[in-house]
Amino acid sequence: MPTVEAARRARSVQGQRAVAALEGRLDDLHMPRQPEWTCRGCDQDTPWPCSPARVRLTEAYGRDRIGLSMYVGSLLFVATAELPTANPRELYERFVAWTR
Repeated sequence: MPTVEAARRARSVQGQRAVAALEGRLDDLHMPRQPEWTCRGCDQDTPWPCSPARVRLTEAYGRDRIGLSMYVGSLLFVATAELPTANPRELYERFVAWTR
């Protein structure tokens, strides 16, 4: 039976893979600036995912809203670790809620 720590490590690896895959999905446009999670292509303080990134991700996933939700959920996991003082509800709204 996996331990909580093993599950956390696996989730972290999955999240890092999701971040690495962003370049292919966004064609290097509107990528996140880490660890701040602001957009590189928009004004400096624009939270990522910005509107253009959301459109590009939606286009990349087409009708697969569940896949999109799972993907940005993996990114949320990484962002939560990199933004420990951020409000979890706000991060959820920012990363996942828009996919509904």
